[in-house]
Amino acid sequence: MKKRWHKVLALTLAAALCLGAVGCGKDEGTTEEQQVTTETEGTEGQENTENQENKEDAAADQAEGEGEKAEGAKEPETDGATTETEGTAAATPTTLQEVWLQADGAPTITAESALLIDQESGTILYEKNAKEKIYPASVTKIITALVVMDYLQPDEIITVGTEINEVTLDSSKAGHVLNEKLTVENALRGLLMPSGNDSANVLAAATARKAENDQDMSFAKCEAVFTDLMNKKAEELGAVNSHFTNAHGYHDENHYSCAYDMALFTMAFMQNETLAEIVSEKSFSGNGADGQFADDPEVITQDYNWVSHNYLITDNEYQYAYATGIKTGFTDEAGECLAASAEKGDMKLISLLFKGSDPARWTESASLLEYGFNNYARVELTAAGAAIEEVPLTKHNKLQGDTVPLVYQNALVTYLPTNAVDSVETTVTILDDYKVEEKDGTVKVKAPLTKGEKIATVTYTIDGKEVAQMPAYAGADIEKGTIFNNIWYGLKTFFSHLFSLKGLITVVVIVVILTIIYLILKRMRYGGGYRRRGGYTLKSPSRRRGRRRW
Repeated sequence: MKKRWHKVLALTLAAALCLGAVGCGKDEGTTEEQQVTTETEGTEGQENTENQENKEDAAADQAEGEGEKAEGAKEPETDGATTETEGTAAATPTTLQEVWLQADGAPTITAESALLIDQESGTILYEKNAKEKIYPASVTKIITALVVMDYLQPDEIITVGTEINEVTLDSSKAGHVLNEKLTVENALRGLLMPSGNDSANVLAAATARKAENDQDMSFAKCEAVFTDLMNKKAEELGAVNSHFTNAHGYHDENHYSCAYDMALFTMAFMQNETLAEIVSEKSFSGNGADGQFADDPEVITQDYNWVSHNYLITDNEYQYAYATGIKTGFTDEAGECLAASAEKGDMKLISLLFKGSDPARWTESASLLEYGFNNYARVELTAAGAAIEEVPLTKHNKLQGDTVPLVYQNALVTYLPTNAVDSVETTVTILDDYKVEEKDGTVKVKAPLTKGEKIATVTYTIDGKEVAQMPAYAGADIEKGTIFNNIWYGLKTFFSHLFSLKGLITVVVIVVILTIIYLILKRMRYGGGYRRRGGYTLKSPSRRRGRRRW
């Protein structure tokens, strides 16, 4: 039994020394804790419980974030930044976000309410009384068109009814006639280019009847149904101060909005390719039904020659080279209004002016757009899924590496004054549930981790001022370290360094250790064993010889 104990002790010593020798080949700068992880069962149980709770919280946060994105929502905590999914259009946000840092040199705006935003992210670059109540006049037709597109197809044929008579004599009109047939797309042209109130009623009636599946519905009922759809659409898009009572914007005390809300509607409008194309057109000449009934003289159609009311895109002294739309409006109560869009380089901007005057609405809109283009830069701080940085790990399966990438789920894009683009500094803060701080101050993230688990926040500062804080996530699944995968890691490391100088030294050390252990075992077996047999042999013959003498 004693002999077996010595053998077990010697073999254990050999294994320990060999593993230690293997560790000699590790990379410089790798801590001892990163090479071997040992934990008590109680600690493992506690940490597993904590990590499970963390994962459940992270999953809930992620599900909530995905739910918001499904509704087109942008996370409020982006504070002026936006996240974009690669290869897809930016979703309509439910809130607009202040820019991180206001640029100098904003133009003087005489309109009572104004707003300048980035078209894709909704970042506010300039605002003046943006949430104060205004009368939108015919800029209303932006949300009218959005509701129409929710129910009707551009190539769908609709028929003009008596709703064209339900407009006042001083209304702007496209010129439709009773029983005329035309496409939805051309009715939208009549709505948006000559700003036809008659077009608005035609589209509202067709939409309401389809929504209610009642082709005999009176126009009074159609208007009630359609305006209800408008108000629901406004709420869906995040409006904070809007209410609509008609499809065209003719003045009504209960028909109102604000620049902020109209910006939300305009962003959604410009994401629709059909609508964006229509408002970019200077003019339209053609048959309202696209010639589909040319061979049927009994079907009423008309040829139209419409010119856009938007002076920023037509050939005149107020034309703005980068303008792409959108919509004008005017009533005595609303004043001169304009929702304008423009594109220059990689930037698309939208400006809105309400309760202005002519020609200031043209010049001030152009000045506001130029201010955005010249004083702000679009900055992509990180691409979707790209590592913000690699964070060191602890208590992990070393076969998976010693760091985990810290990522955003989507691209992070913001707008900054051109002179502040290089001034952005980032600070990563690991959440307490995942943080392990070593004696030298090094902060590590403890395993296990699930990809997509929220493990940190990233704070952005400009000239020492905090401008935003974003959540950051684990970019990979990381398993918890065990004695088995760490031994396997040690062996893998050993063989990978076998033919390096460190590897050769390790081999020599192991050979020497094994040789010493072999000699010890040999001496224990043959040296001690021989003495015990000799003592026994000498005693026995002595007794036997003594007996023979007697």
